[in-house]
Amino acid sequence: MNSEKLSARQLWVAVLAGGLSAGAAAAGRADWRWLLLAAALGVGAGWLLLRRVGRAPLHPALRALYCAWGTVLMADVLSRAADRVQQASGGGENTGWLLALLALPLVWMGWGKSAAFFRAAEIVWLALLATGAAILLLGLPRVNWQWAVEPAAGWKSSLTAGGLVMSTGLFVLPLLERTEPPPDGTASGLAWLGALGLTAAALAALTAGLLNPAVAAELDAPFFAAAGLLGDSARLEGLVSALWLLPDLTLAGLLARCWGEGRRPALAAAAALGLALTGVMKALPEGILPTGCLALAVLTAVLPAGRDK
Repeated sequence: MNSEKLSARQLWVAVLAGGLSAGAAAAGRADWRWLLLAAALGVGAGWLLLRRVGRAPLHPALRALYCAWGTVLMADVLSRAADRVQQASGGGENTGWLLALLALPLVWMGWGKSAAFFRAAEIVWLALLATGAAILLLGLPRVNWQWAVEPAAGWKSSLTAGGLVMSTGLFVLPLLERTEPPPDGTASGLAWLGALGLTAAALAALTAGLLNPAVAAELDAPFFAAAGLLGDSARLEGLVSALWLLPDLTLAGLLARCWGEGRRPALAAAAALGLALTGVMKALPEGILPTGCLALAVLTAVLPAGRDK
């Protein structure tokens, strides 16, 4: 950080806000009970990694891997968000212009300092808190609890989806050396990470209870289709889909910040846009993204720390 230190709370708020991007994508495609297990495993892994890394810089080779894999995940976020907006608007199949529009604010934010981005993430979190509370208040009275307890997906696909949600916390590790040490150690960070896992499980349970797991499995974006049922109109589905661009951009911005300071986060966003425009993200095998995050976590635990400047 050039002049402003980040607080640990700002980082973890960005993890919760950005992680809801993957959490909404998992809702309707993963069983909420397996997501709860993934949340517990993720918090345990987070505790081990935070103790292992502390506020020491990452090994240079590991930092390069974080940058590379973060770019791949950014491209996935952009592709997923563009497809969802295109579907909600009833447009054609070409999402190139939507990808470019989504990448523009990322490039713009990448030119600024990290502190400004993380302050904006705190505002996003408040907006998501209000949106999530409204969805729960409208949705809970309409939940069919028999549907909610039906098996929604296999354990393997559910755990990989939950792993991708919880791996959002992995990408604060390259930033910890630039933060003020929290007074309570790792406790608050693990609480925010656990809250992310619980919220993702709640979204999955709500989606299953509103749509029926069998129906949800046939839809492209079941969580947003379930949101449309709350207002008895597709307008609410489109509104929630648009509001959920906030966690999408927060997650992508968090991943870009792994590249460091200066203009590098803007270059990361441009690289992710180029990768998304190739269409390769849709061709990746299911499970490759969480597997890559698991490999990063293992390497983080194994490789020694880098040297301080």
